[in-house]
Amino acid sequence: GGGKGGGKQDNGVPGTKLYVGNLPGDIQREALDMVFSTYGAITDIHIMTGKSKSGQACAFLRYGSPTEANNAIAAMAGGYEIRPGEGHIIVKLADGPAGKGEKGGGRPGPY
Repeated sequence: GGGKGGGKQDNGVPGTKLYVGNLPGDIQREALDMVFSTYGAITDIHIMTGKSKSGQACAFLRYGSPTEANNAIAAMAGGYEIRPGEGHIIVKLADGPAGKGEKGGGRPGPY
C-alpha cells in the first residue's frame, strides 16, 4: 500500500480517529474497548479526564480502517449511553475536515 507520509507525528490513516465525549469521569479503558471493539479493531485508546467543569471525560479512539470508524459513528448516531442515566455519549471523527482547528474561536455546543 501507498507510502504517502505527511510530516505529522500522528501517523494513523485519516478518518480512523474518533472523538468520544460526554463520558463518565471515571470511565475505564476496558469499558471503551468493550463497546467500540464491536465495530472494528481498535489500535489506540487515549482517555482525557478532569478537563471539563462537569467532571466528564472524553477520549480518542483509533480504528484500523475508516470503514470501522464510520460503522461506530453510525451505530452511535441514534444515541448510546455508556452508563445508563448519564446521557448519550458524543461520537464523531476527530480528524475530519472540521476536526483540525482545535485552537480557535469556534466552540462546539452551547457552553
